[in-house]
Amino acid sequence: RCESRATGTQNPAAMNLFGRAKKAPKPKISERINELKEAQEMLDKQEKHLEKQMDAARKEALKKSRQKNKKAAIFQLKRKKMFEKRLNQLYGQRENVERLINAMEVVAFNKVNIEKLKAGKEALTSAIKEVDVDNVNELMDDINEQVSMADEIGEAMGQTVGSDEIDEEDLEKELEELQNEEMEAEMLQAPDLPISEGKVEVKESKKVEAKEDILAELAAAPAAPSARPKKQKTEKKKQDAELDAVTASLGI
Repeated sequence: RCESRATGTQNPAAMNLFGRAKKAPKPKISERINELKEAQEMLDKQEKHLEKQMDAARKEALKKSRQKNKKAAIFQLKRKKMFEKRLNQLYGQRENVERLINAMEVVAFNKVNIEKLKAGKEALTSAIKEVDVDNVNELMDDINEQVSMADEIGEAMGQTVGSDEIDEEDLEKELEELQNEEMEAEMLQAPDLPISEGKVEVKESKKVEAKEDILAELAAAPAAPSARPKKQKTEKKKQDAELDAVTASLGI
Protein backbone atom coordinates (compact mmCIF):
# COMPACT_ATOMS: atom_id res chain seq x y z
CA ARG A 1 0.00 0.00 0.00
CA CYS A 2 2.80 2.36 0.86
CA GLU A 3 4.36 1.73 -2.51
CA SER A 4 1.04 2.30 -4.27
CA ARG A 5 0.55 5.54 -2.40
CA ALA A 6 4.11 6.63 -3.24
CA THR A 7 3.62 5.94 -6.90
CA GLY A 8 0.25 7.58 -6.88
CA THR A 9 1.70 10.87 -5.75
CA GLN A 10 3.99 11.13 -8.78
CA ASN A 11 3.02 12.97 -11.95
CA PRO A 12 1.93 10.44 -14.59
CA ALA A 13 3.27 12.71 -17.35
CA ALA A 14 6.74 12.40 -15.86
CA MET A 15 6.64 8.58 -16.03
CA ASN A 16 7.75 6.54 -19.02
CA LEU A 17 6.66 3.06 -20.02
CA PHE A 18 9.04 1.41 -17.54
CA GLY A 19 7.78 3.40 -14.56
CA ARG A 20 10.85 5.65 -14.32
CA ALA A 21 10.71 9.40 -14.12
CA LYS A 22 11.75 11.23 -17.25
CA LYS A 23 14.78 13.43 -17.05
CA ALA A 24 14.02 17.09 -17.43
CA PRO A 25 15.65 18.63 -20.51
CA LYS A 26 18.83 20.54 -19.87
CA PRO A 27 18.21 24.28 -19.82
CA LYS A 28 19.77 26.25 -22.60
CA ILE A 29 22.39 28.71 -21.56
CA SER A 30 20.77 31.41 -23.67
CA GLU A 31 17.52 31.01 -21.71
CA ARG A 32 19.39 31.34 -18.41
CA ILE A 33 21.13 34.48 -19.69
CA ASN A 34 17.76 36.01 -20.57
CA GLU A 35 16.41 35.16 -17.11
CA LEU A 36 19.40 36.83 -15.46
CA LYS A 37 18.95 39.92 -17.61
CA GLU A 38 15.31 40.09 -16.49
CA ALA A 39 16.50 39.90 -12.88
CA GLN A 40 18.98 42.67 -13.61
CA GLU A 41 16.20 44.90 -14.93
CA MET A 42 14.14 44.20 -11.81
CA LEU A 43 17.08 45.16 -9.61
CA ASP A 44 17.50 48.39 -11.54
CA LYS A 45 13.88 49.30 -10.92
CA GLN A 46 14.18 48.53 -7.20
CA GLU A 47 17.32 50.64 -6.96
CA LYS A 48 15.59 53.62 -8.54
CA HIS A 49 12.61 53.16 -6.21
CA LEU A 50 14.84 53.03 -3.11
CA GLU A 51 16.79 56.09 -4.25
CA LYS A 52 13.50 58.00 -4.49
CA GLN A 53 12.48 56.78 -1.02
CA MET A 54 15.84 57.83 0.42
CA ASP A 55 15.53 61.28 -1.10
CA ALA A 56 11.98 61.63 0.20
CA ALA A 57 13.02 60.55 3.73
CA ARG A 58 15.87 63.06 3.74
CA LYS A 59 13.55 65.87 2.68
CA GLU A 60 11.00 64.86 5.29
CA ALA A 61 13.71 64.82 8.00
CA LEU A 62 14.69 68.37 7.04
CA LYS A 63 11.08 69.42 7.13
CA LYS A 64 10.48 67.94 10.60
CA SER A 65 13.73 69.50 11.81
CA ARG A 66 12.54 72.94 10.70
CA GLN A 67 9.30 72.26 12.55
CA LYS A 68 11.32 71.51 15.69
CA ASN A 69 9.96 67.96 15.64
CA LYS A 70 13.14 66.16 16.55
CA LYS A 71 11.56 62.74 17.08
CA ALA A 72 9.92 62.72 13.65
CA ALA A 73 13.14 63.96 12.00
CA ILE A 74 15.14 61.15 13.60
CA PHE A 75 12.54 58.63 12.46
CA GLN A 76 12.87 59.82 8.86
CA LEU A 77 16.65 59.54 9.09
CA LYS A 78 16.25 55.97 10.33
CA ARG A 79 14.05 55.23 7.32
CA LYS A 80 16.67 56.82 5.08
CA LYS A 81 19.39 54.59 6.60
CA MET A 82 17.20 51.53 6.14
CA PHE A 83 16.64 52.37 2.46
CA GLU A 84 20.37 53.06 2.04
CA LYS A 85 21.30 49.69 3.53
CA ARG A 86 18.84 47.90 1.31
CA LEU A 87 20.13 49.84 -1.71
CA ASN A 88 23.70 48.79 -0.98
CA GLN A 89 22.54 45.18 -0.85
CA LEU A 90 20.89 45.62 -4.24
CA TYR A 91 24.11 47.07 -5.62
CA GLY A 92 25.95 43.94 -4.54
CA GLN A 93 23.27 41.69 -6.02
CA ARG A 94 23.28 43.52 -9.31
CA GLU A 95 27.09 43.30 -9.50
CA ASN A 96 26.90 39.54 -8.96
CA VAL A 97 24.20 39.21 -11.61
CA GLU A 98 26.22 41.21 -14.14
CA ARG A 99 29.33 39.11 -13.49
CA LEU A 100 27.31 35.92 -13.90
CA ILE A 101 25.77 37.18 -17.13
CA ASN A 102 29.20 38.10 -18.48
CA ALA A 103 30.62 34.68 -17.56
CA MET A 104 27.68 32.84 -19.10
CA GLU A 105 27.94 34.86 -22.31
CA VAL A 106 31.64 33.99 -22.55
CA VAL A 107 30.84 30.33 -21.97
CA ALA A 108 28.05 30.41 -24.57
CA PHE A 109 30.36 32.03 -27.11
CA ASN A 110 33.11 29.50 -26.40
CA LYS A 111 30.61 26.67 -26.57
CA VAL A 112 29.52 27.71 -30.05
CA ASN A 113 33.12 27.92 -31.19
CA ILE A 114 33.93 24.56 -29.61
CA GLU A 115 30.98 22.97 -31.40
CA LYS A 116 32.14 24.45 -34.70
CA LEU A 117 35.68 23.24 -34.10
CA LYS A 118 34.38 19.82 -33.19
CA ALA A 119 32.26 19.66 -36.34
CA GLY A 120 35.24 20.76 -38.43
CA LYS A 121 37.45 18.15 -36.78
CA GLU A 122 34.88 15.41 -37.47
CA ALA A 123 34.57 16.51 -41.10
CA LEU A 124 38.36 16.51 -41.46
CA THR A 125 38.60 13.07 -39.87
CA SER A 126 35.93 11.73 -42.20
CA ALA A 127 37.68 13.20 -45.24
CA ILE A 128 41.02 11.77 -44.19
CA LYS A 129 39.48 8.33 -43.77
CA GLU A 130 38.25 8.50 -47.35
CA VAL A 131 41.75 9.34 -48.60
CA ASP A 132 44.52 6.76 -48.26
CA VAL A 133 48.08 8.04 -48.07
CA ASP A 134 49.35 5.12 -50.13
CA ASN A 135 46.80 5.91 -52.83
CA VAL A 136 47.92 9.54 -52.85
CA ASN A 137 51.57 8.53 -53.25
CA GLU A 138 50.65 6.13 -56.03
CA LEU A 139 48.63 8.87 -57.74
CA MET A 140 51.55 11.32 -57.56
CA ASP A 141 53.91 8.67 -58.98
CA ASP A 142 51.52 8.08 -61.87
CA ILE A 143 51.31 11.80 -62.55
CA ASN A 144 55.11 12.17 -62.55
CA GLU A 145 55.42 9.19 -64.92
CA GLN A 146 52.86 10.65 -67.31
CA VAL A 147 54.63 14.03 -67.26
CA SER A 148 57.96 12.35 -68.05
CA MET A 149 56.39 10.48 -70.94
CA ALA A 150 54.93 13.71 -72.28
CA ASP A 151 58.38 15.35 -72.15
CA GLU A 152 59.91 12.43 -74.05
CA ILE A 153 57.20 12.67 -76.70
CA GLY A 154 57.90 16.39 -77.06
CA GLU A 155 61.62 15.81 -77.50
CA ALA A 156 60.95 13.09 -80.06
CA MET A 157 58.62 15.36 -82.03
CA GLY A 158 61.28 18.10 -82.01
CA GLN A 159 63.88 15.98 -83.81
CA THR A 160 64.81 16.72 -87.44
CA VAL A 161 63.16 14.42 -89.94
CA GLY A 162 65.56 12.66 -92.36
CA SER A 163 69.17 11.50 -92.19
CA ASP A 164 70.86 14.16 -94.43
CA GLU A 165 73.79 15.70 -92.59
CA ILE A 166 75.00 19.16 -93.62
CA ASP A 167 78.52 20.36 -92.82
CA GLU A 168 78.43 23.65 -90.93
CA GLU A 169 81.79 24.74 -92.37
CA ASP A 170 80.36 24.61 -95.91
CA LEU A 171 77.42 26.70 -94.76
CA GLU A 172 79.76 29.28 -93.20
CA LYS A 173 81.79 29.54 -96.42
CA GLU A 174 78.62 29.99 -98.48
CA LEU A 175 77.47 32.68 -96.07
CA GLU A 176 80.81 34.50 -96.39
CA GLU A 177 80.53 34.43 -100.21
CA LEU A 178 77.05 35.87 -100.06
CA GLN A 179 78.28 38.67 -97.81
CA ASN A 180 81.15 39.48 -100.21
CA GLU A 181 78.78 39.57 -103.19
CA GLU A 182 76.50 41.90 -101.31
CA MET A 183 79.41 44.24 -100.47
CA GLU A 184 80.51 44.34 -104.15
CA ALA A 185 76.98 45.15 -105.26
CA GLU A 186 76.79 47.99 -102.76
CA MET A 187 80.13 49.38 -103.95
CA LEU A 188 78.93 49.38 -107.58
CA GLN A 189 75.74 51.16 -106.66
CA ALA A 190 77.56 53.82 -104.61
CA PRO A 191 77.88 57.37 -106.20
CA ASP A 192 81.18 58.36 -107.92
CA LEU A 193 83.82 60.03 -105.84
CA PRO A 194 84.40 63.75 -106.44
CA ILE A 195 87.49 63.02 -108.65
CA SER A 196 85.77 64.08 -111.86
CA GLU A 197 84.78 67.33 -110.27
CA GLY A 198 88.44 68.04 -109.60
CA LYS A 199 89.27 67.30 -113.25
CA VAL A 200 86.54 69.65 -114.43
CA GLU A 201 87.85 72.37 -112.20
CA VAL A 202 91.38 71.88 -113.54
CA LYS A 203 90.10 71.96 -117.13
CA GLU A 204 88.15 75.15 -116.49
CA SER A 205 91.18 76.80 -114.91
CA LYS A 206 93.31 75.87 -118.00
CA LYS A 207 90.65 77.35 -120.27
CA VAL A 208 90.67 80.61 -118.34
CA GLU A 209 94.48 80.77 -118.43
CA ALA A 210 94.50 80.21 -122.23
CA LYS A 211 91.97 82.98 -122.77
CA GLU A 212 94.03 85.31 -120.63
CA ASP A 213 97.20 84.49 -122.63
CA ILE A 214 95.44 85.14 -125.95
CA LEU A 215 94.03 88.42 -124.71
CA ALA A 216 97.47 89.44 -123.50
CA GLU A 217 99.01 88.71 -126.95
CA LEU A 218 96.29 90.67 -128.67
CA ALA A 219 96.79 93.55 -126.30
CA ALA A 220 100.55 93.50 -126.93
CA ALA A 221 100.08 93.67 -130.73
CA PRO A 222 100.61 97.14 -132.37
CA ALA A 223 97.48 99.16 -132.47
CA ALA A 224 95.98 99.77 -135.91
CA PRO A 225 95.38 103.30 -137.14
CA SER A 226 92.19 104.83 -136.00
CA ALA A 227 89.35 104.23 -138.37
CA ARG A 228 85.71 104.69 -138.40
CA PRO A 229 83.55 103.22 -135.67
CA LYS A 230 82.14 100.58 -138.01
CA LYS A 231 85.63 99.39 -138.88
CA GLN A 232 86.56 99.20 -135.20
CA LYS A 233 83.48 97.10 -134.48
CA THR A 234 84.32 94.81 -137.38
CA GLU A 235 87.86 94.33 -136.15
CA LYS A 236 86.58 93.65 -132.63
CA LYS A 237 84.21 90.97 -133.93
CA LYS A 238 87.03 89.49 -135.99
CA GLN A 239 89.27 89.30 -132.94
CA ASP A 240 86.52 87.61 -130.92
CA ALA A 241 85.97 85.09 -133.72
CA GLU A 242 89.70 84.33 -133.86
CA LEU A 243 89.76 83.90 -130.09
CA ASP A 244 86.84 81.47 -130.17
CA ALA A 245 88.49 79.48 -132.99
CA VAL A 246 91.73 79.19 -131.05
CA THR A 247 90.01 78.06 -127.87
CA ALA A 248 87.95 75.54 -129.85
CA SER A 249 91.09 74.15 -131.46
CA LEU A 250 92.66 73.74 -128.03
CA GLY A 251 89.60 71.80 -126.88
CA ILE A 252 89.07 74.23 -124.02
